[in-house]
Amino acid sequence: MTVTDMPADAQTATPLPAGLLDQLKQVLGPKGWSRDAHELAPHVADWRGRYQGSTPILLKPANTEEVSACVRLCHEAGVAITPQGGNTSLCGAATPMGEVLLTLKRMTGIREVDVDNDSMTVEAGCVLENLQTLAADNNRLFPLSLGSQGSAMIGGLISTNAGGVHVLRYGMTRELVLGLEAVLPDGTIWSGLTGLRKDNTGYDLKQLLIGAEGTLGIITAATLKLFPRPSRMEVAFCGLDSVDDAVKFLGLAKQVSGGAVTAFEIMPRMA
Repeated sequence: MTVTDMPADAQTATPLPAGLLDQLKQVLGPKGWSRDAHELAPHVADWRGRYQGSTPILLKPANTEEVSACVRLCHEAGVAITPQGGNTSLCGAATPMGEVLLTLKRMTGIREVDVDNDSMTVEAGCVLENLQTLAADNNRLFPLSLGSQGSAMIGGLISTNAGGVHVLRYGMTRELVLGLEAVLPDGTIWSGLTGLRKDNTGYDLKQLLIGAEGTLGIITAATLKLFPRPSRMEVAFCGLDSVDDAVKFLGLAKQVSGGAVTAFEIMPRMA
């Protein structure tokens, strides 16, 4: 039987070792955890409703130190954790199947906006749309854009190396990250937050965490690239005869615009 075939009540939470539950509650305080079925419900099902999971407890740390403490306790007890951002996944990857569930939704701090360096340092629970607005308020552009931007969180977007509609010009999320802070599987806090662009010092460890889906650590904060805000934007719909013509047209558009094309999509007649 596959996961998608299982009835909702077939997914049961894994019992926690004696004492771990009390330790986690003590670390996080009354606002930092939940076992309430109504609060857990949107966290233990995927966005499309195809996967129904379970968790013995929802952890809601408010800062990196609390994430570290929770991860360390679970590591010492041999208990698995599923980290979760905005839970906008379409493949069920953020749905816990009995593991402890850790959400970053309380970590929404803006640590710094450095307009001179075209960068901002933010915590993992910040919603993408809010970061776009923050950049715009500072006359800058944060170009990552996708359909779930009203609920997707930056930590999850970095962990999945999200693409979005502006990959053509600005690249994947990987290319928008200058530095990271993360909690490693044993609870160690790794701080690689930096806005330095010309940095050739040793291994670029952040690139291992970007796109790793939380398997190598839980991202808690990031320093992101900002760009000059376009003075205006033009949109054009063009009728073409074939995909080959569309590819040629894209090349022409990039040439005549000096590489300023930010998005380019083919919409066939049947769509």
